[in-house]
Amino acid sequence: MYGIKRRLGRIFRHDGRVFIAALDHGVSLGFVKGLEDPLHVIDVLSNYVDALIINKGVIRALGDDVPGRVGIIYKLNGITKYSENPYDLRLLGNVEEALSYDADAVSFEMYIGGPQEGRQLEEVSRIISDASKWDLPVIIHAYPHGEKQDPEMISHCIRLGWELGANVVKTFYYQGVSSIIKYVKVPVIAAGGPRMGAPKHVINYVRSALNEGMSGVALGRNLWGWDEETVKEIAKTIRSIIHPHET
Repeated sequence: MYGIKRRLGRIFRHDGRVFIAALDHGVSLGFVKGLEDPLHVIDVLSNYVDALIINKGVIRALGDDVPGRVGIIYKLNGITKYSENPYDLRLLGNVEEALSYDADAVSFEMYIGGPQEGRQLEEVSRIISDASKWDLPVIIHAYPHGEKQDPEMISHCIRLGWELGANVVKTFYYQGVSSIIKYVKVPVIAAGGPRMGAPKHVINYVRSALNEGMSGVALGRNLWGWDEETVKEIAKTIRSIIHPHET
């Protein structure tokens, strides 16, 4: 458990909160607007975020200084938008490979309520077992199938992730989620989800999630999906909300 605590300490700050940039969208979406050059985006965001969720190819391309500045979360699975079932993510890596990249954690994305649920439950259970042998933290991205914003299903995702043995659960925020989080003994962080209409909506979303007891956010399109100056402004504002006592 000492190794898990040390690795999570490279992701979470001393206040127990975290600001993560999710940049794993290249597998699913290809050359999505705003993430055409992930290395440049990382260079911009590494001044503000605590950790990055990225795929192995991007990890290989990182400059030597990046891992020392932000935590590295190795994304284990993915699928493209062209798939007949884009929620049927497949394993693209493993714990041993993540360790070879000196990742601080691995993450696994899954969806409940769809035809892929059973296989994904089996896969994530094996991953948690393998990762525990090396004290490597596991972050489960757990969502309702079809990305439904259903509070009952989201609550189930949170409980599921905790009971499976995840060290962190990432899912959608909804008003009233504090009534569920208070029973869960691991950090729960808010996913950004589909692109919001304006930066102010992103800021309000982050504030609401933290006010209800979530331990931070992991944002993708709602963080890097704007022009560069707006990205910087959003990132700076979110960091001040998540870590208000930083000097």
